[in-house]
Amino acid sequence: GPAGYAYFALVYVVAEMLAIPAVPLTASAGYLFGVTAGTAVVLLSATIAAGGAFIVGRVFLRQWVEKYILQSRKFVAIDEAISRKGFQLVLLLRLSPLLPFALSNYIYGMTKVNFWEYLLATLIGFSPGTLGFVLTGQVGRELSGIEGA
Repeated sequence: GPAGYAYFALVYVVAEMLAIPAVPLTASAGYLFGVTAGTAVVLLSATIAAGGAFIVGRVFLRQWVEKYILQSRKFVAIDEAISRKGFQLVLLLRLSPLLPFALSNYIYGMTKVNFWEYLLATLIGFSPGTLGFVLTGQVGRELSGIEGA
């Protein structure tokens, strides 16, 4: 019921904020809740965790990083590019497994990317992979012979 979704979401957010790999949790959402509800709870939880980590990076780490960025023209240029094309860059990086999810949330917070662009790109960029892993959990449930979620 609703409490199960809430507990799952809480565990998921905490795991993501602590950089604990979420693939097993994502697949278990399909096993526990089915594809539609499982995908919804994972996307909501992952987006909340991403937003929280971004804010931690922005509030607590940005000033520290800025000291080092300003010493390098290359890093200043990268930071400016991210601020101008933040949505596109975040979306492309979310669609590829290039950067670990949890770590990248903090890193994006240290850049000039707009928070809302980052959050929307994160939600959209995670959707295909999330659906795939949740579907895997649903298939596992069906193959185990347990009645549907």
